[in-house]
Amino acid sequence: MTTPEMSRTGDQAGHGAVELETHGFETLGVAPVPDAERTMRPGSLFVIWGLASASATTPVIGLVLKGTALWNFTWLNVLALLIGLVPSMLLCHMGRQVPIISMVMARRTYGVAGATLLAVLYTIVGAGWFGLNTDVGGEILGTLFPGYGVMWYVILGVVQIALVFFGMEVLEKFYNYTALVFLLCYGVLSYFLFTRYPFALPVQKGPVAWGKDIDLILSFSLLAWAYIFPTVTRFCPPPHRGERSRDRALYLLNPSVGVMAAVLLMGALGLITLQMTGDWNIAMLGKSLPVWGEISAIGVILAIAHCNAMNLYPAVTSFLAVINVAGEKSHRLLQPSLVIALGIFSTVLAILGILDFIQGFLSLLGSLLFPFSFILVVDWFHGRYYAEPVSLFYRKATRCSEWFAWPAPWAIAMLICGVVVGQSAQWLPGLVTRLIPWQVCSALIVTVVYYLGLRIAAQRVQSRKIA
Repeated sequence: MTTPEMSRTGDQAGHGAVELETHGFETLGVAPVPDAERTMRPGSLFVIWGLASASATTPVIGLVLKGTALWNFTWLNVLALLIGLVPSMLLCHMGRQVPIISMVMARRTYGVAGATLLAVLYTIVGAGWFGLNTDVGGEILGTLFPGYGVMWYVILGVVQIALVFFGMEVLEKFYNYTALVFLLCYGVLSYFLFTRYPFALPVQKGPVAWGKDIDLILSFSLLAWAYIFPTVTRFCPPPHRGERSRDRALYLLNPSVGVMAAVLLMGALGLITLQMTGDWNIAMLGKSLPVWGEISAIGVILAIAHCNAMNLYPAVTSFLAVINVAGEKSHRLLQPSLVIALGIFSTVLAILGILDFIQGFLSLLGSLLFPFSFILVVDWFHGRYYAEPVSLFYRKATRCSEWFAWPAPWAIAMLICGVVVGQSAQWLPGLVTRLIPWQVCSALIVTVVYYLGLRIAAQRVQSRKIA
């Protein structure tokens, strides 16, 4: 992306666009996106998040929810969308209000120290899932075309690193230009499925665990992606009084609808493929036939690349937020260098198979996402941070009190409580977790407590002023 190289002086690090330097790659880092670069439209948001969610592994939810009827699976996705829609929409809007990444936004809520630690953890999450998806894609391609060893891993790694290297401008074009190719590939594979195998729809086996399944779908999709929404919507035009209501609604809705539409369609395809063939992975159907294998390979490469671009890009920006805490001017090659370094590191781990041993750790880190996002949203609008000078998000901390400025201690405490309460589902009556999405409810509970704590603290401050 062509971006302005930001001047960084004092506590306004990264905010004064003084000159426009042209590069073939993105050098923005964690600086606010200049207005001239904020051109992304609602349609692109739908395509980007729909394809990011439509990974080659997305149909595996059909295996995870095996025994669920197609109609019930559809309702589970609709309910998941409705439950996760409000926080997801607000996160989208936050990126348009202030064009900075979510890990920089978090500094006003979790403090510089807390947000920096979270940025480190989310760097690990993004890079880890980048490697795991590359591993899965390499295995699928290795099955379709055996005998090439690690070549498929290398190809996937190089393609994905190259895309993120050039930044959001190229990523946006890549998603828009390859959407039709991706749909055609999976459309052809679906045609092969329905013409070569006896048709059978999945049937319900046992009662639906509505709460548990909704939690699963949200942690697999919408609320797993939502915290990254501001990192992308910062490239959208800022909201203004003359904006059409339709456009504003689409900016709010399209990322969430795109994510859940992909989960619904790809998950249903996984369910049906599992019922008809005994294997959830439709891409594996063409492994023994000419042409079909090539179509499967193209679809898998695109699906993995679409998903992993939105794993690696946020991982890089999160790590840049860690580096930015020092408050020093970073070299313009830092962002592309980090893309290459993190991408190669994750790809090598995928080749070595080490990532299989940390999948549980990545899932544990993922349990932070629900309370993290909910608390961030409430604090953003309660504190009206969108109305403050953007330089406050980049203010350098020099004393302990600045590293953990209020409300950071309270926010971090509630975040930890949210994780603990969310993990307590195993001790609850089975009926509760079967009917109630406990992960969502636990995050909502601690967020309400967090908000009440803010109100009480504000009232005490006001009382002291009056006294």
